[in-house]
Amino acid sequence: TIQHISQQQLSTATQTLRMAKKCNEAALSLLACMEKTDCVMKEKKSLEECMKDPIESDPCKAVRNAYYNCKHSQLNMRTRIRGVRQY
Repeated sequence: TIQHISQQQLSTATQTLRMAKKCNEAALSLLACMEKTDCVMKEKKSLEECMKDPIESDPCKAVRNAYYNCKHSQLNMRTRIRGVRQY
């Protein structure tokens, strides 16, 4: 569930994800993970600022890699023929 994500962040995420519907789950998981980090919770930085800082986004590295692999598989012709893997 993603109830703890603010309405503004959710609408921004939804607009971004319309292009890549196959990666929705991975992207929402990444947003949920990043929202739990100290960067967002304690320092009150935006998600974009925290994503750019590799140290701050370290707890979400596995989720971030899953999202990257999903996006990458959309550009890879071999996987486009076979279909995008679901994460």
